[in-house]
Amino acid sequence: MKRTVVVFMCLALAAGLTFAEGQKEKQTTVRVASQNVNETVILAHMAKILIEEKTDLGATVNTEFSGSSVLHQAMVGNEIDVYPTWTGTQLTGILRYEGPNLSSEEAYRRVKEGFEKQFNMTWSKPLGFNNTYIFVVRKETADKYNLKVASDLAPYAAKWQLAGDENFDTRSDAYPGWSAHYGITFKKVLPMQYGLMYRALAQGEVDAAVAYSTDSRIKKMNLVMLEDDKGFFPDYSGAYVVNQDLLSSHPEVLDVLNSLGGKISTATQGGLNARYDDGEDPAVIARDFLKQNGMIE
Repeated sequence: MKRTVVVFMCLALAAGLTFAEGQKEKQTTVRVASQNVNETVILAHMAKILIEEKTDLGATVNTEFSGSSVLHQAMVGNEIDVYPTWTGTQLTGILRYEGPNLSSEEAYRRVKEGFEKQFNMTWSKPLGFNNTYIFVVRKETADKYNLKVASDLAPYAAKWQLAGDENFDTRSDAYPGWSAHYGITFKKVLPMQYGLMYRALAQGEVDAAVAYSTDSRIKKMNLVMLEDDKGFFPDYSGAYVVNQDLLSSHPEVLDVLNSLGGKISTATQGGLNARYDDGEDPAVIARDFLKQNGMIE
């Protein structure tokens, strides 16, 4: 009797494994997700459209995730297959890197290798833009003082006020580290809510601010970005994270996402974000970009 039960259980287990394998092979829909942030919402729609247009697979998109760590956990739990993010975000947030700033190439190498070894996930090629901190000034200020790169602030900073986001004045990867790296000290650093920073700059309450490089308000307000010529701020190159379980049966998904590699400059992404911030449908923005770049018909 016991032997019969054991045989039955083995047969049932084998049948279950066969069924599970069959289910895995039968995945026909790629689950794309993103944070509810203009940039990543647009990128999620680009991925969905490319997958639907360039493969035999369908795709869904969920853009209501609250943060990159939540997305990561969703992929660990096999709830999603693809999501857009930034190298610096996952290097420090998920991989807990605390060392010195890395080049864009080294940051990408570390997140790709780390995710492959630890989480059975990989990264697409970088998309081309770097959404990192950047010093910005009003155009009239840039013209008056001939400001082009961050080092050009040296003769004036001691008399100027600088705005940054909350905690920018205390974090080692923000103002304290930047000041030591460049040897430049501002008269005063004012941390504030990110949106208020632009109003303070527009109203002349501060002389310079530190923004995110793809923020659409930079272009809308005709602000001038000062190049980080001494390479202090961390790299936040955009790319997609992909579940390797999906790629084991559908490697073409990574090929499709890699076709976007290097195609989106920082200025271009800022322009796409501006359209989203003005109320345009992200799916339309994404499709327009892909058509204009000859990636879909």
